[in-house]
Amino acid sequence: MLSFKTIREGDKAIVWSANGQGVRVEGPKWLWLWNKTVELLPRVAADPQQYLVVKFKNGKQQHVRGPTVLWLDPVLHESIQVEPCLALDSHEAIVVYRHEDGAVQRRVVRGPSLFMPQADEWLHEFRWHGADPKDHTRKIPRALKFTKLRVIPDQMYFDVLDVRTADDALLTVKLMVFFELTDIERMLDQTHDPVADFINALSADIIDFAATLSFEQFKEQTERLNRQETYQQLAARAQRIGYRINKVVYRGYHASATLQAMHDGAIEARTQLKLEAETERQEQELADLKLAREQQRAVQRQRLEQDELAHQNLLSQLKQVEQLRRKQAAFEAKLAGEQREQALNLEHQQALNREQLVLLGGMKEMQIDLTRYLVAQQQHPERLIQIDTQREPRLHVHDN
Repeated sequence: MLSFKTIREGDKAIVWSANGQGVRVEGPKWLWLWNKTVELLPRVAADPQQYLVVKFKNGKQQHVRGPTVLWLDPVLHESIQVEPCLALDSHEAIVVYRHEDGAVQRRVVRGPSLFMPQADEWLHEFRWHGADPKDHTRKIPRALKFTKLRVIPDQMYFDVLDVRTADDALLTVKLMVFFELTDIERMLDQTHDPVADFINALSADIIDFAATLSFEQFKEQTERLNRQETYQQLAARAQRIGYRINKVVYRGYHASATLQAMHDGAIEARTQLKLEAETERQEQELADLKLAREQQRAVQRQRLEQDELAHQNLLSQLKQVEQLRRKQAAFEAKLAGEQREQALNLEHQQALNREQLVLLGGMKEMQIDLTRYLVAQQQHPERLIQIDTQREPRLHVHDN
């Protein structure tokens, strides 16, 4: 049977003869076929973040990092699969095992990295206690499966169940643990499940803490559950397996239904008493506030009245002062007027006297009897006394 076949560029194929022999052909090529068949080889490619797992028919295996391309040769290859490289962040690490000289070697690979395992390497799969899907505060074995370790501070919630106090109160203590992986090699050598170790040590510390306390004492001393010195066994176990406990936070407790009902009743009663006491205190404070405000208003009224009285007194004093000033001014003005009038009268009298003197002086020079003149000036003298020196002395008093 005669046929023709074209192999395109970038493709590969095997030309099978009738006796089962195969010849590999790479395109571009044009084939003339006689009693032969052509099988195109599947092309398998990997990008830079992938690698190829090549399994040979002789049992060998090879990993080829991308970017690359291979053709699945049915003569040589059992299969070729594309697998993603394992991306590691800066806070992640993986544990890698490999066969070397008949022994198994272990190494730790830290991120950031894009890890491709070799054909003779495999990763450690961790299986730790993890959160129950139905109750995140409850841990169940082998629930957490992973290959990447987180080497940054982490935390977990955990409830310690069946914690019994000295007076047989049964409690559930709720905690939150903050921890950090510091030594991966020690962790691998000392434990297969750090979370289980944390749970056991934490439960032991809480049981020891509550065993010596009554329920009331437990409630009074719960602040100690936020102190790291309370968790000696947890800190010692964490250090031994390569971890460090940064902090433990107490999130409260839960009691049995009966005890919780009694406790709730006591809380309700105390709350009611507190509310009543607070209401009474507020009423007393309100009454004190009203009284204080009334006293303040009384003081303000007295102060206003005093200020008003002082103002009235000041106005009265100013009025009296003004009246006195006016009277003083009027008196001074009147006195000044009288003084001026007296001065004018005096001046006038003095002027008259001077004129009289001048007149009398002139009359004297004219040898006029001044006495008789002066007497004549008085038309109606009340008394007249006349002394005549030329006659016998005789006193005569004439009374009108």
